[in-house]
Amino acid sequence: MGTSNEKAVLPSSAPRATHTSKQNWFSRNRKSLTVLLGLFILLQHFVISPYLLDLWGDASSATKGPRKSSCEQAEPIYPKSFNVSSLIEGKKDQLVSWLSGAVQIPTETFDDMGEIGVDKRWDVFYRFADYLENAYPLVHQHLKRTRVATHALVFEWEGSNPSLKPLMLTGHQDVVPVLPATKGLWTHDPFGGEYDGEVIWGRGTSDDKSGVIGALSAIELLLESGKFTPARTVILALGNDEETGGKVGAYHLNEWIEGKYGKDSIAMLVDEGNGLEEVWGQLFATPAVGEKGYMDLELRVETLGGHSSVPPPHTGIGYISMLIAALERHPHKPILNVESPLVNMVACGADSAPHFPSHLRKAVHRLEDSLTSKSGKVDMKALKEVEEWWVEGSYKDGTFPKGLGSAMVGTTQAVDIINGGLKVNALPESVVAIVNHRISLASSVAELQQQLIDVVSPVAHILNLDVEAFGKDVQYQGCHMDQETKGPKAGKVFLNVAFNSSLDPAPVSPFTIDSPAWKLLSGTVKSVYATRPEALSSKEEAEKEIIMAPSISTGNTDTKRYWNLTRNIYRFGYMEAKNDLHNNIHTVDEFLPADSLVELVRWFANFIVNVDESREI
Repeated sequence: MGTSNEKAVLPSSAPRATHTSKQNWFSRNRKSLTVLLGLFILLQHFVISPYLLDLWGDASSATKGPRKSSCEQAEPIYPKSFNVSSLIEGKKDQLVSWLSGAVQIPTETFDDMGEIGVDKRWDVFYRFADYLENAYPLVHQHLKRTRVATHALVFEWEGSNPSLKPLMLTGHQDVVPVLPATKGLWTHDPFGGEYDGEVIWGRGTSDDKSGVIGALSAIELLLESGKFTPARTVILALGNDEETGGKVGAYHLNEWIEGKYGKDSIAMLVDEGNGLEEVWGQLFATPAVGEKGYMDLELRVETLGGHSSVPPPHTGIGYISMLIAALERHPHKPILNVESPLVNMVACGADSAPHFPSHLRKAVHRLEDSLTSKSGKVDMKALKEVEEWWVEGSYKDGTFPKGLGSAMVGTTQAVDIINGGLKVNALPESVVAIVNHRISLASSVAELQQQLIDVVSPVAHILNLDVEAFGKDVQYQGCHMDQETKGPKAGKVFLNVAFNSSLDPAPVSPFTIDSPAWKLLSGTVKSVYATRPEALSSKEEAEKEIIMAPSISTGNTDTKRYWNLTRNIYRFGYMEAKNDLHNNIHTVDEFLPADSLVELVRWFANFIVNVDESREI
């Protein structure tokens, strides 16, 4: 009994044999099981999970209802008082003639322009002002024209209601020079203003005499009609050196306008800038609501001179070459903030464009959903995907030319000028390079300067060079201080702002329809597009829609001088770019289709009346 009961409690020998058998089977098949488990994990991670997440996302969206878009579109706004577009009918030849005549006056500005009255190259602007006076008699009869700093022009169309803030339209009379060596490359005389029946050719046709002539022509035709008397004052400010930084024209125009009207006195301001572009199978109007900052760096290396027959290991040119190489090895990291207009721009594409990249659409929607969630916590992974698309994906998928997407979100640097050495048998004592920077909206001049110090200082330390950056001596604090070079310094590196050129990124203007200014801009674009000639003659064209999407400018316009006048600054021209070079601005064979000029003038006229009728701004 006792033995039997004991056996019943203790493990028997049979189960032991079975357990050993199982262990042997697992041992024999461990490798295969590991491989199968790994495959299952990969399958689950890359196939099953995304599929289930997509199903969940679709179900979730269906449950929540329509997604709240961050790219809500305004309704078209039409002038209430009369059909403004009818004023432009039959005026094509006149408009072409006005722009052609303006192009024939070579208002070139150069980086080395001297003072007005001393440098004779300014005198061509007297001719241009005379031309405008003859071309637009009603403008000069009914508007007050004031010369500011001699060649900048202010036109004031006084409104009947002084309590309304003025509308300000700006443009620039000057054009970039035509290099003598390139004149033979032009198909048409660069200052001939030739019209071939479809296109007007010449320097300034697109940048920016089209803007100047467009605004003046719209005002002239409104005056000619006798149907419009403004309640709101309209100011037209025409600079004369935008292509060299607006240091004379826009600078003094701002002082004059602020002196008369005060700070924050303008309802909204429209200057030259981005236009209409088809992307992802959809036409967009992309006003620049901000523009990048700017700084030219002067990088200078000073060393002892001497005879080149007994050279040191590196001359100043050698030193500066290594410093430049270091700068180019450490480009500025692109950063896309969730507040950036560029996030809203791709959101507009995700909502409306038929050929928008599907992977990017998912990232944009995840990002938008996170912003409207109860937690309001930003989906940083989705934001990073959007950033990476701007930096690399936008080029790889053919959306933008190489470098453009990256330049939109990052701080760029370009070594453009280098000077050093005077004689082949003399060591150069001073070598200078100028490095141009366009500063990201997410950065600043101060942050850029610190980045430059951080890159240059350790290299200079290794080369036994002292560093003075932006007026202060820099003591290198790196991890190799114990390797301090003995003996006298080989020379000194200087980092300074060149040409007094530093400028932080522009304040970002409102770009949602909650803003009366953006709503007016958008509504006028919508109405002008809806009444374009093609839409009136084709049902298919009439059903097409233009989408408003905010963008930024990688360069700077005269608006950098006007930040104190209004928060509502939009850099926009109602013109569609016909190639990647935007109608060849700043290069050979600049042009503008005549039909584009007509539509630009029509837009200006409608916009002036729409803003005048609004009481929301």
